[in-house]
Amino acid sequence: MRPSNLSAATPAARTGAPSSGLQAVITSPGRKLAVIDGAIVPLGSTVGRSTLQGVSDSLAVLDKNGARDVLLMHPNIEKKPSRKERP
Repeated sequence: MRPSNLSAATPAARTGAPSSGLQAVITSPGRKLAVIDGAIVPLGSTVGRSTLQGVSDSLAVLDKNGARDVLLMHPNIEKKPSRKERP
C-alpha cells in the first residue's frame, strides 16, 4: 500500500521526464551489460521491444525495428573537448 500523503502521479509523470533510462553500464573483456530501468540487460538481449546492440562507458544503443535509440548515462551534461594551454 502507498502512504496516504503521496499523490498517485510519480515525480517523473509530473515533470514529464521519460520513464526509461540508463542507470549503469558494466563492461569487461568477457561481457557487456546495461542497467536500464532497474533491469540488467546483457548485450544482444531485449528490453521492452528493443534489443541492446551496443554499450560503451556512458551510453547504451538500442535497436527497435531498425531504428537506433541511444541512451546516455548523463543526458543533461554537454561534453566539450578541453582547451590546451599554450606555453
